[in-house]
Amino acid sequence: MSTASISPTPTNSNGTLPHDGTVDTPSPHPAFDVSLFRSYLLALLPPVLGASPEELFSLFDDEFEEKVTRFSADGGGVIYIVKMKEESEGEDAPPRHHYQLASQLTYSPSNAMALALIKRGHALDPTAPLATQLHILNLFGGDETPYESLHAVVSCGVKPWFDAFVGARGSGKEGDTKM
Repeated sequence: MSTASISPTPTNSNGTLPHDGTVDTPSPHPAFDVSLFRSYLLALLPPVLGASPEELFSLFDDEFEEKVTRFSADGGGVIYIVKMKEESEGEDAPPRHHYQLASQLTYSPSNAMALALIKRGHALDPTAPLATQLHILNLFGGDETPYESLHAVVSCGVKPWFDAFVGARGSGKEGDTKM
């Protein structure tokens, strides 16, 4: 006569029974440090937007930490840095700009330029470089219309990149299997 095998009561990975209490599960990423984002912007914006460090102080307002914390944790998403031209007090005065961090764009004739920082993943990971986690898209402004800017981005940036990808796939080169 054979005896049926009786499996032991299932346990979770730390050896406790499922009904023994709550088990703390670690979060996938540690909390994001806003100072990392601030340092990243201070390095990125002067050469990309032609910003002086003094002009960037307007970007780091009272709401900066809250906006960055929300952006870093929300799934997907984008945040914009908007360069806005200030009214000059005279024709001889050099142009002055101030900067704003925004989760949504609004159009204004004073917008000189906008930079979209687009997250590639669900949340920002403070242990990985931000350069690997963000797409950067320069949304021109000033004298160009949004149509001209969009045409330039698509025809001179996205189209050649996509054509190269499709060409590589057609010639049998290793490439992304998604399409």
